Amino acid sequence: MWVITVYAKNDIQMYEFDNQEEAKESFKKLKGNKVLSEVIYYNDFDSNLIEEAYLNSRVS
Repeated sequence: MWVITVYAKNDIQMYEFDNQEEAKESFKKLKGNKVLSEVIYYNDFDSNLIEEAYLNSRVS
């Protein structure tokens, strides 16, 4: 799941997306201070996949 959090003066809005492409398209269109995050539920993966995702993660 992907989440966009938009911060305004007195408001915070969050939008959820099922795929990265849709989230990135919406991220480009939204104005203001915003953060795009991927939410990973560790219970859905085995430990090898979790370790691989952690090793390949990056902050942009």
